[in-house]
Amino acid sequence: MVTLTRSPVFDYKALRLLVGIIALALPYVVIVFSTEKLASISASYYSEARDYFIGMLFIVSAFLWAYNGHTVLQKTASKVASLAACLVALCPTSCNQCNGDASSAIHTIAAAVLFSILAYFCFGPFYQKVRNGSGKKKRRAVIYLLCGWAIVLAMLVALVAKIALTDVRVNELRVIYWVELVALNAFGIGWITAGKYLPLLVDKEDALVLMGKRR
Repeated sequence: MVTLTRSPVFDYKALRLLVGIIALALPYVVIVFSTEKLASISASYYSEARDYFIGMLFIVSAFLWAYNGHTVLQKTASKVASLAACLVALCPTSCNQCNGDASSAIHTIAAAVLFSILAYFCFGPFYQKVRNGSGKKKRRAVIYLLCGWAIVLAMLVALVAKIALTDVRVNELRVIYWVELVALNAFGIGWITAGKYLPLLVDKEDALVLMGKRR
């Protein structure tokens, strides 16, 4: 008789990996399917890439909702991030020629909340777990810090641009596009790293756990 070992219904490392891959791919998918230069990745809502933009955000939202982390704080943060991702998809930003409205305001606030929580995961749970480690754990710690700061700096650049430049100039320079690309890349890299599937970033002990050879 075969006895099955107890294991979680959802593999949290696989969830991290999949969330990271989708987040990393999102900026490039909308570029490929949009026939115009986007002032922001969110502006793909008004292009041929709309369905891909909304669909991928909902997938990220679903994965974040399923992810519970290891503490109540992590679980709560993930659920809030999931709802924020939904709002980003459901409440589009204003088009280039349109004035801002309630929908675009909700979109901006939700995006800020989402990226803030993603930065929290990089600086908090991911980094804190490996900050005193050596070898490949140290490599992961450096990546988490770089990704967290990349998200924070991208948000600051967006804020400064909105204050210092006119909306027309911001769109011409595609500031928000580049900010969102950097933040999403950092988000994706951080969560792919946390998935611990990349050989260059996985210690032998972690690899054995992933292969099911240790409990």
